[in-house]
Amino acid sequence: MSKITLMRRWLVMPSSALLVVLFAIVLLTTGACTRREAFPEESEDPDEVAADSAAYDGQLLAQVVFDSIDYIVPTQDLMQPFIKEFGDGTVVDKVMIRKVQETKQDKAGYYLVGMGIRNGSYRAMALQLDVTSDNSLYLSSQSDKFICGATAGCSFCYFTFSGSQITGCECESRAPGNMCEQKSSTTNQLLKNTRLRNMREGESRNLHRLGVSN
Repeated sequence: MSKITLMRRWLVMPSSALLVVLFAIVLLTTGACTRREAFPEESEDPDEVAADSAAYDGQLLAQVVFDSIDYIVPTQDLMQPFIKEFGDGTVVDKVMIRKVQETKQDKAGYYLVGMGIRNGSYRAMALQLDVTSDNSLYLSSQSDKFICGATAGCSFCYFTFSGSQITGCECESRAPGNMCEQKSSTTNQLLKNTRLRNMREGESRNLHRLGVSN
């Protein structure tokens, strides 16, 4: 059919029929636009997706068994990593996992704590552990880090907390001038490039009564 013949038929169509045709054209156009909006031509940037779903780098350190800590990694293996994490000459001679729970209504929190001495002054570092549904305790590079150090006039410092969260540190003696310095960070490098032994792989188990801070 030629364009001229098609135009003639269009012109002789009743006005009501013309309105129906025009309405149908509008519906088709609107539907096409809607489909284009619902299915964008380009997907999200792969680099952004990868960044949002970075792999969790947590390492299993222990498990809570009733009122005890079943150490899977020997605590003595963590002393040198703590010394490196302090990075200021602090000599760490004790590592333990502490439970923090202000009241029985609070959800318990668990911290890996390293304690030592620098220039005769007490220093401690606490790293918050991730707790899984089976009470396994993991440490990742995204775990919060807290450092508490005694200054002149203070022989010992301890962490303060609210609920199950560390909020700061205080000197054992509250005499004027006896203070503790505190630092915190939302990341840590304690286990970076560190090979850990697993006591569940052919070695003796290390079960310790759980210490609770309250």
